[in-house]
Amino acid sequence: MFNKGIISIFIIIVLTIFCSIVQADNLYTYDPKKGYIVDIEYLNNDNIRESIIKELNEYKIQDDDDEKESERFQTITVPTPEIWKEEWKKRNSPLYERYKEVMSVPNPNHNETVYQLMIMSRNAYVPPESDDWVDLKEFGWKILYPFGWNNNNSEDSAKRVRGYIFENPDKHILVVTIKGTSAGLFGIGGPTADYDKYNDNMMFSCCCAIVDISWKAICDCHSGIPNTCENHCLKKRSLEYDNSYYNQLKFIYKKVKIRRLREEDYEVYYTGHSLGGALASISGLTNYSPVFTYEAPGEAQFAERVGIKPPVEEYKNLPIYHFGNNGDPIYMGKCTGITSTCYYSGFAMETKCHVGKLYMFDLDKNRNNPDEQPVDDPKKKDTNDTPTKSYSKTKESPIFLKNKSSIDEHQFHMFMERSKEEKQSKNEDVDPSFWIIPKNPFKPSKPSNPNKLNMLHHRIDYVITLLKKWEGPWPEEEIQDSCKDCEDWTFIEGHGDETDDDDVGRTEPIH
Repeated sequence: MFNKGIISIFIIIVLTIFCSIVQADNLYTYDPKKGYIVDIEYLNNDNIRESIIKELNEYKIQDDDDEKESERFQTITVPTPEIWKEEWKKRNSPLYERYKEVMSVPNPNHNETVYQLMIMSRNAYVPPESDDWVDLKEFGWKILYPFGWNNNNSEDSAKRVRGYIFENPDKHILVVTIKGTSAGLFGIGGPTADYDKYNDNMMFSCCCAIVDISWKAICDCHSGIPNTCENHCLKKRSLEYDNSYYNQLKFIYKKVKIRRLREEDYEVYYTGHSLGGALASISGLTNYSPVFTYEAPGEAQFAERVGIKPPVEEYKNLPIYHFGNNGDPIYMGKCTGITSTCYYSGFAMETKCHVGKLYMFDLDKNRNNPDEQPVDDPKKKDTNDTPTKSYSKTKESPIFLKNKSSIDEHQFHMFMERSKEEKQSKNEDVDPSFWIIPKNPFKPSKPSNPNKLNMLHHRIDYVITLLKKWEGPWPEEEIQDSCKDCEDWTFIEGHGDETDDDDVGRTEPIH
């Protein structure tokens, strides 16, 4: 009898435990904000409760890991450009063996990676850890080296090219981010504004900022004949003009070279917005490094002048990615002419051609569901009785931001909500449309006609919010293989062209 009683009690305990475990799936729910929530009232056994809580915590850790995976900085491998390998081999660089087949580049189809590089480009405009700074520490990034920043803005050293070298020690990655134009037209002003403008006009004008007879040349290469420029002179000046940011950046090339070649084989990438993006591309072309730019003006013409532009057929092989939108007159190369904001602000932004690959965000396609991609739908036809595009989810859709780390969104608000009056009082000659601030800075208003270009679409904070809230198909990769700059100009050989061509040859990379 005693034995039977013990056996009965044992069976009851086992059944109770079994039922409790079976029931456990109904004893907790998952809240995205709070994690797993356990209803303890139904758990009378301490051991069962502890066991289930332990199990849930394990699930929670796994779930967090999955969530963070989409937020991590992603890289992919691409075939190494042949022209880069040839240069490394010619110079007996260790990078030849390292990148003999493939090289690592940031993933241009991963929203979070594109976003992190864009935030670095934005941070290049502000002093280290300032109120407008957007922290990326939770993603593993830290400032390795700030350059060009000086507490005394009256000193010449405060008027040089600015930016940061970011480091991700876990991934062995360095990112050089370069500040764009800080002038009334583009950003927030500052001591570099005059030199920013000078570099803009040297890099992106057809001939030393001679737009028409009312403009003063900033170099002596104009022939005196309307729309005619002396080519040899222009190439030489492009390499040697005073306060050239391209030349100033050579110090930074040397800085990252050490890590890339000798210390743990770091990957080195370049990024920047506007002028900073063009300088990033020129830097990547000079030193054979992957590049991400945002709303950068066309840099192909300047690359040709300093001797680093590759053949057009090589563009598709270069890991240089330009992100922009079709509402930005700078990126589109349409901020020119007497009716443009650039013209009245003294910027000769005449180029439109980019080296490498373009990702163009079409503002007309900013649809409702960010997971959807366009496919041909024969059931839907436009007025010409041809298939139109509908949207369906595809596996190829890029991973979009969870924005768990939008811990600093208030900083965007702080920046965007500065009063229109304050900005205009400091920049009286600025087109008022440039200062239009959306009612909700994190939901950029969709223009009724994005072909009506607006300088608002060039601003870095607008572009950030556009990407964060993008609700359309991810842009398809394209190259500008038939693009031509300065088609209305004639370039002649003269003004010292009898000198040795080596004087204007390719600038040497820092390798």
